[in-house]
Amino acid sequence: MSFIHERRTRNSRLLSRTTIINLLRFFWVVVVIWCEFGVFFYSLSDCKWPDKELKESGSTEKPTRVLLISDPQLPNPRRSEISWFGYGASSTRYLRKGWSVVTRLHPHAVVWLGDMFASGRYVTNQDEYEHYVDEFKGIFTTDKSVPNYFVPGNTDVGLGESSAFSKNARKYFTEYFGPLNQEVTLAGHRFVFIDAPGLVDEDYRRHGMGKQYETWTPAAGGPIEFIASVAIQASSSPIILFSHIPLSRPASTSCGPLREKGSIRASAGHGYQNMLGKQTTGFVLHTLRPAAVFSGDNRDYCNITHKLPTTDILTKTSIREVTVKSFSPSKHIRRPGFQLLSLIPPDSVASPYSPTFADAHCLLPDTFRVFRSIYLPALVLTAVALLYINIAPNRHRRRFSTLSPISVTRSRPASPPPGPESAIWTNWSPRRSIVPKSPTTAIPPSVRIPSAKEIFTFRALSATSPESPHGSPLLSPIPLFHTGHEDEMNPIHYPSQHHNDHVWPSGEDTYHAPSFLPSPSARPSERRWSWSWSWGFVFQGRRRRLTIALPTWCEMMKLAASSDSTNKGKRRGLVWKLVGDSVSVALPAVVTWALIGWLFF
Repeated sequence: MSFIHERRTRNSRLLSRTTIINLLRFFWVVVVIWCEFGVFFYSLSDCKWPDKELKESGSTEKPTRVLLISDPQLPNPRRSEISWFGYGASSTRYLRKGWSVVTRLHPHAVVWLGDMFASGRYVTNQDEYEHYVDEFKGIFTTDKSVPNYFVPGNTDVGLGESSAFSKNARKYFTEYFGPLNQEVTLAGHRFVFIDAPGLVDEDYRRHGMGKQYETWTPAAGGPIEFIASVAIQASSSPIILFSHIPLSRPASTSCGPLREKGSIRASAGHGYQNMLGKQTTGFVLHTLRPAAVFSGDNRDYCNITHKLPTTDILTKTSIREVTVKSFSPSKHIRRPGFQLLSLIPPDSVASPYSPTFADAHCLLPDTFRVFRSIYLPALVLTAVALLYINIAPNRHRRRFSTLSPISVTRSRPASPPPGPESAIWTNWSPRRSIVPKSPTTAIPPSVRIPSAKEIFTFRALSATSPESPHGSPLLSPIPLFHTGHEDEMNPIHYPSQHHNDHVWPSGEDTYHAPSFLPSPSARPSERRWSWSWSWGFVFQGRRRRLTIALPTWCEMMKLAASSDSTNKGKRRGLVWKLVGDSVSVALPAVVTWALIGWLFF
């Protein structure tokens, strides 16, 4: 018995309230570290620069690595009213963590494919715009030796006519980010950045006047004039075109297996246009003849090939365009991403047909999947654990409070135990006197004679009502009657107190009658209609039984609602305990999240 008691004590310590609370705290600290920071590093485990694809060219030059970022769309801190738990704050934190991980790839240059701001076109005050730029540069910090090139997007400078758009949007962009149209040379390649929103606006004016590009007089300093000036320059270096708005393509064109859903279709509205016009696309491709095109704006990834009609077999007839995935989270995509571009000088390759650049697609974590697959199950598990430690102990105390560890004594009884009838057929009452009446007949020899045989007495020690037969469950299977005395079931053979209150039962009857068996008239168990599963087995020479039962409807109703003030107080106390435990479990995880975010992001 002592072994069983020690084992139960050890198990209770392992499942104690303090142990479970500490385990939940440690569990949530690990979950927060992984879900908020670890997944970003893990997402880049298979993101590598495509340098290996250029080794086949036979070049000994070290590749130049260019990082392509599209649509960060940083919220305006003064207009979006960013709260600590709002969408704007969540998006900003995602950008910080994503950029902190991406910069560990150590690019040699960074190209921004437009929509750096979510509402840059609405800013009319230069002080506000400057504060907006400072916020952007505070998040997307780079080494001073790494150049940054910016392509204007429709949310940066606007597209079309609207009274809500700032008239100084293009001026502010040029002042803080650089020219709207520009050309730079990297690793022997000509990088051409065009103002796609301005090209769409000029295309609307050209089309409204009914003119073709051959007869159209370009606007001074506009994108069409810039494209024409790039084309007339005599250079054999390949051109890589960067445009915020994708080029035109048929609606049925597939974007490849890396796209999450759908394709890019022609659409336009207030302040946006999904693709350049068909004539504009033809003008750009025929004029520049780029080796590749990189665009943004669509949020999702797209990889297509444009075909150019030509009769010259030496002229390039296919041009690949890659629409880079959005760097910021969006409802249109599940996983944001970016693009890696590696280049080597064309004059360093062995053959003029060898590739001089290669690109790779990389992804960032899916926040919705992280919440659904990790956070939500963790919350459910924590809720179940907290309910268990606050409800289960109370139920155990109610069930086992009347039963202390079993004691088997070898002694003479101080007073004779009740007879079979009082143990089996009569109802126990707490008001009944616990002192037995003095008998008028002779006391059995087993009680009054000192030399009588010692009797084993099995007693359930109770802290509340020691003499209560209902409060002491059956401790071990004890036969009520011998197999050879079937007639003893007839009540007339028993010396009953009902017939004579002054007659003591015999010593033999006293020895075989259990004094803790409940009477048949006792209230039936509340688990009468509850599902249960039971399994009996033998362990250490004793018969054991393991029962698993679901809570009954009555128990659930008692837990859910109660009319009296006592149960209301208990329910209010349970709620406060759950709230206090939840805060106690969450506090270390919140502190860890804030500390890591402040130190590293």
